[in-house]
Amino acid sequence: MPSSRPRAPASSPPATRPWRRLERDLHDGVQQRLIALGVELRLAESDVLPADECLRERLSQAVQSLMSIVDDLREIARGIHPAILSRGGLEAALNTLARRSAVPVTVTVEVGRKLGDRVEVTVYYSVCEALTNAVKHANPSRIQVDLRTEGAVLRLSVRDDGAGGADPARGTGLIGLRDRVEALGGSMCLTSPPGRGTTFTASIPIDAGLSGSSGAASAVRRRPAVRRRRVRAGGRSTARSGRRGEGGRVPPPR
Repeated sequence: MPSSRPRAPASSPPATRPWRRLERDLHDGVQQRLIALGVELRLAESDVLPADECLRERLSQAVQSLMSIVDDLREIARGIHPAILSRGGLEAALNTLARRSAVPVTVTVEVGRKLGDRVEVTVYYSVCEALTNAVKHANPSRIQVDLRTEGAVLRLSVRDDGAGGADPARGTGLIGLRDRVEALGGSMCLTSPPGRGTTFTASIPIDAGLSGSSGAASAVRRRPAVRRRRVRAGGRSTARSGRRGEGGRVPPPR
C-alpha cells in the first residue's frame, strides 16, 4: 500500500527565518539527541540481569516508543530548509551531523565550486537520513560519508559496516529522499546485503539547484580541495587535509 504521508517537493521555496529556526530546533538538535538516547536505552537494556525480565521489557517498549517519536519528528522536519546550511555551508553542516551521531563518522568533501540551495538541501537530508537509519537499524561501528564532483555530477556515498539487509520499502524516509534526488534529475541507489553493511549512493547534476543561464555550467572550476574530518561521538574532532588516500581509519567506539 502506498504511503499516505505527503512527500516534500524538492522545488519548495526557501523557508523564512521562523521556519529555519524551527528546523534547527527539530532536525539539527532534537532528532539527533533522541536517536542518541535510544542507543543509550538499548545499551541499558542489554545490561539488565536475566532475573529482571520485567525491566527489560519496559526498556524495550520505551525504545520502540522513542523511535516512533523520531519517525514522526522526521516527517515534520522534512522539507524545512536546514538553518545550519545558511550559517556555515554544506561541509560544516555535514560535520555537525557527524559530531552528533551516536556512531563515529568520517566525512570527506571534495567539492571545489558553489552548489545550488536545492542540491545542498538534498545532500544534507540524504546524509541525515542515512546516518539515522544506520544508527537505528544497523548497529555499525563506523560510517563513512564521501561527497565529490565528477565533471558536472555530484556523487554522494554513505557507507556503514553494520548488519545490512536494509529495505527502502519499509519506511517513507528513503522514498522521500528518492523523490528529492529524482526531482533534480539525479538517481539514488541502496546496496545492503545482509551482514555486509549498507551503501547509499546518489548522483545529482551540479547545476540542478542553480538559477540563471547555462553560463554557470561553464564556469571555471577550482581544483577540488580535499578535507577529511574524523569525528568521535561526544568527543573532539581532528581535521586533516591532503590528497585522497591520506588519513587514518575511524576507530570503533569503546
